[in-house]
Amino acid sequence: MSGRCTGTAVARLALLCSVGLGGGASAQGDEPGVVSYQTQAPMAATAPLHANGIGPLVLGARLTTAARRTLPLDAAAAQIGPGCDERDQISVLLKVENHTLTVMAMAGTDGRIDEVLALPTDGATRLDSIAACQAHGERFAQTLSHRLGAATPQAMERKAVSDEFRFRFGGGAQVVARWFAGGFSCDLLLQFRNRQ
Repeated sequence: MSGRCTGTAVARLALLCSVGLGGGASAQGDEPGVVSYQTQAPMAATAPLHANGIGPLVLGARLTTAARRTLPLDAAAAQIGPGCDERDQISVLLKVENHTLTVMAMAGTDGRIDEVLALPTDGATRLDSIAACQAHGERFAQTLSHRLGAATPQAMERKAVSDEFRFRFGGGAQVVARWFAGGFSCDLLLQFRNRQ
């Protein structure tokens, strides 16, 4: 994760983004004077996976230009605003290699994209063990390998609330699988960034 947007901040941001992106709500009157809302599963447009990003959201591109090019895929691309670490960002819902992902692109002070994060919209997965989380991350990385090349597993990193497994692709992208022992949960992240 980026230096100032780590851990639960990214997870919260992903949750907020996945709830608010492209999903419609339909009002239904179950009884007089009572309105209930049912959210409809958002439909995600397909975007190609590149070594340096997803669809028009690639490292080095101007965020405003990339957002305009992403607009036909998800209307949420029109909403550029400060992210959790105050960088300008957009958040969209895209289908990539048979995965529906919340994709966030952040720009540096020069207005160019310097990080792209993609999180599966199904969120954290409940698993039995840390080894199962590592295997879950490896499987996810393998589904992307025909576009990004083979991923190399890195040594596990112990963080304050999680254990992280990284699978690095040759072009600099990486999959991160985070294991939260307290909740027996594992979440996944595909990350592209200019700085390590």
